[in-house]
Amino acid sequence: MAKVHSHGLIGAFARHPVAANLTMIIILLLGAVALMKLNVQFFPNFQLEMIQIRVIWPGANAEDVERSITRSIERALRTEDGLDQMSSTSSEGMAVIMLKYLDGTNMIEALERVRQKVTALRNLPEDAQKPVIEHVQRYERIAKITLVSEQGDLMALRAWAQRFERELLDAGVDRVIFSGLPDLRLRVEIPQENLIRSDQTLPQWGSLIARQSRDLPLGSVGERESARDLRFSEKRESPTAVANLSVPTADVPDLRLRDIGTARWAVSSSAPLEWLGQARAVTLEVQRSENGNTLKSAKIVYDWLQRARAELPQGMKLVIHDETWSLVKQRIMLLVNNGLGGLLLVLAVLFIFMNGRVAFWVAVGIPTSFAATLAIMWLTGGSINMVSLFALIMALGIIVDDAIVVGEDALAHYERGEPPLQAAEGGAHRMAAPVTAASLTTIAAFLPLMMLTGTMGNILEPIPMVMVAVVAASLLESFLVLPGHLRHALAKIDPQKPNPIRQKLERGIDHFRFVWFRAVVRWALANRALVLSATLGLMILAIGLLAGGRVPFTFFPSPESNKVSAYIQFVAGTPAEDTQAYAQRVRQAALDTADALEPGMLKVAILRLNKTRAATGQHYATVDLEFVDSDQRQTRNTTFIEEWRKRIGPEPPGLDSLIIATPKMGPQGADFEVQMYGAPLEKLKAASLRLQQALSEQPGVYAIEDDLPFGKVQWVLHLTPAAQALGMTVEDLAAQLSSAFASRLVQIFTHGEDEVELRVQLPQAQRTELATWRALQIRTPQGWAPLDQLVHIEEKQGFEVLRHVDGRLGVTVRADVDHTRNNANALRAQFEKTLFPQLAQEYGVKFSEQGRARDQKATLENMKIGMLVGLALIYLILAWVLASYGWPLLVMMAIPFGLIGAIFGHWVMGLDLTILSLFGFFALAGIVVNDSIILVTFYKQLRQKGMAVQQALEEASVQRVRAVLLTSLTTIGGLLPLLFEKSLQAQFLIPMATAIAFGLMASTLLILLVVPVLLSLYEQLAGEKMRA
Repeated sequence: MAKVHSHGLIGAFARHPVAANLTMIIILLLGAVALMKLNVQFFPNFQLEMIQIRVIWPGANAEDVERSITRSIERALRTEDGLDQMSSTSSEGMAVIMLKYLDGTNMIEALERVRQKVTALRNLPEDAQKPVIEHVQRYERIAKITLVSEQGDLMALRAWAQRFERELLDAGVDRVIFSGLPDLRLRVEIPQENLIRSDQTLPQWGSLIARQSRDLPLGSVGERESARDLRFSEKRESPTAVANLSVPTADVPDLRLRDIGTARWAVSSSAPLEWLGQARAVTLEVQRSENGNTLKSAKIVYDWLQRARAELPQGMKLVIHDETWSLVKQRIMLLVNNGLGGLLLVLAVLFIFMNGRVAFWVAVGIPTSFAATLAIMWLTGGSINMVSLFALIMALGIIVDDAIVVGEDALAHYERGEPPLQAAEGGAHRMAAPVTAASLTTIAAFLPLMMLTGTMGNILEPIPMVMVAVVAASLLESFLVLPGHLRHALAKIDPQKPNPIRQKLERGIDHFRFVWFRAVVRWALANRALVLSATLGLMILAIGLLAGGRVPFTFFPSPESNKVSAYIQFVAGTPAEDTQAYAQRVRQAALDTADALEPGMLKVAILRLNKTRAATGQHYATVDLEFVDSDQRQTRNTTFIEEWRKRIGPEPPGLDSLIIATPKMGPQGADFEVQMYGAPLEKLKAASLRLQQALSEQPGVYAIEDDLPFGKVQWVLHLTPAAQALGMTVEDLAAQLSSAFASRLVQIFTHGEDEVELRVQLPQAQRTELATWRALQIRTPQGWAPLDQLVHIEEKQGFEVLRHVDGRLGVTVRADVDHTRNNANALRAQFEKTLFPQLAQEYGVKFSEQGRARDQKATLENMKIGMLVGLALIYLILAWVLASYGWPLLVMMAIPFGLIGAIFGHWVMGLDLTILSLFGFFALAGIVVNDSIILVTFYKQLRQKGMAVQQALEEASVQRVRAVLLTSLTTIGGLLPLLFEKSLQAQFLIPMATAIAFGLMASTLLILLVVPVLLSLYEQLAGEKMRA
């Protein structure tokens, strides 16, 4: 028997007495360090390539903001380099423009360019505030802590909330943001009659207050003796101080501000407020930065919470909820437990099919390779998260494939009489080419997945990263560590005295291989046409399942959330009392529903006034519910929502919409999201209402809304000839009216930790009554005159919010789809054939996909390119290794075999195809090729030794069936616990496990039977060609 001479690293490590163990120890130590250093979080780290521009223009309506601010900024930025999408929202008093850049854009340079272009604009309104331009940073929520006051004292809540913010930041939390804590204002209110009596307008009173309330530096005096700094310190920063401000006039030299008006702390009437039960509340949302550790941050929060609760006065309490960190921990432990179950199955398969000592050292490669993978993840900036953990579970079976092939070959040669060292070293040398080729093809299958861009690419990037690291680590362990261990393990195996249990197992395996399986292979080779016809029939059936919609496609299904929210919107102009009364009714209905369906399922219910997820105002409200974990309750969200709607009862007058929805994990946007553009606003709104009506008639479609709500009725003012004759200008009249109804900014100062605006305006009682408008007096250059003599009014219906996408004014219709009852892709395809053409003809609108549909389109296009790149790389690798143009095609026939099983697997399991299923297809392409390589390589070796075609095919299949079954069963075993996981939180991962497991089951059978048939035909055709 030819001796394999020692050479290279393999020989050096195999023969060195301690090299294998030292290498293993170093790898394990690096893995331990990486495990301690890696961040633990929900989703992977990624940068948001987004810039936000925010401009405030007090008192302006949405159409004024859109015309005077939004369009100007959009025109300046539409040629910005690297811009992927520009969207904007123009609402009352504010414009927000979002710039989304292509992946890889240098955001520091982009931010500087945007600042220069916006700063250079000279046509923005003079009274608009300076644009705020910032790079959007990504933060992840740890938990929400709600501070509740039974007394309802907002100032006390403010003081305690700000104190808690300081304490949390000092303790090491990255960021704390408030909700339900409105901006503090110091408001001076002067009645109309006092303005007339003092013969001063509100703008004039504002200027007078600003002149009197000042801190001014005056230099210094006495430098030659003892220097003194000089300054005026007359700034008033409290209601009492402002009320006592001296505002002398010619008639009343000792006049104080309190004599003509009042000063008080106040908040905006449309500022968001919160209640927990019947008590006023403020919520602190604790967040971690991109590089923060979720579990460490959670420990900081809980340690602080114990101390803070002990310090609270009577009547106040802290309620922690929306604990994302807990969700992270639960899902990580879910995956870890499934991983441990998979590991036990992998070990069981190894010990059944291989000698115990060899199986042990092959199994040792699992922690060693995982440690190397963790080290690579740490060095490349990775983290422990849901996606990377799933990739590690998927790698459980793959990670031992290389070691199985090397170990199985070494054991076979040792049993034939080779010395342990020669068998171990020779096995590594002999398998170096096929194993390296198999590893490279696996890497080639995963590498294209790194080409994915956008949100999905960022979320799922750890899967290819981890898999490439696992394969590289496995290759390293199989050729540098394993041969040294096999050398010692084989030396302790006595082929003459096998273990009785091992002997029975070997007899059973040999009987299966040499009797049953050999007979099946012979039959397949004798009935080639029947085998190929059956395989082709399976392919047609699989394609039919897809084409017929039996296996539909859902882009990114989300696991059931523990939160449900009701978003309430009344018609603009609805009194705040009506909104609050209905919101209280909705909340009480939620409490009653929870008690009726499943007592104890509801953890917390918070009422938020003046705010929904996308808008603020007195006609908005939100009821946020949080349940116990979905696996700990029987009631599903859909059941709860249906019953909740019934208990809410009839809609009150003026209700625009009541949307009850649950948050979704993954890419932003609704399941169904379409923008309509290219028509006037009125036609866009009409088309939107038609589309919403059509969606409401579809089963399983809910949370239907658009982003073009009607606004308040607008009064457009025009100066009368009488006003012009009195010397009034638009500017003078606008200044008095905006000061009266929108307030006039006098000063900004710091009070504690608040930035406070001092404003003057009419009293609230006068501002909220239309009678004030009719009786309002305006100061003209000729004296006071009634307002109705100075202006005439044009009434029109306005819109509350106007939105642009890529500079186009449009309306976006959104809806969520229950994937158990309907399919968003099928719904969109149906409307594209029927409803969309009708709307386009009637209203002149055009359509554009947005949200998840846009992400889905971009992702699938990238995956198509990635598929071609992956297949090309696999072919090139195989052509190089096999030194042939035709043989690689035979090896790659394993790929469609695997896809047959994957598609049938989804059908059997009742699953939709998802984006993770497609990732599974890519993984499958690399894995199944490995089994095919093992078979074809061994067949070529037999042919080179002179064995006849049919005999070589039969022998190759029989001899390599153990290795093929081992590599397939270990991968399937690693995924099996996850495949049958019942937890609702793991359901979105199961399609990928299904694709790989069922694909491997089918491909293993078809590779062992169909590939020999294809090789037989190939050899026959090649022989006929040579004879010709």
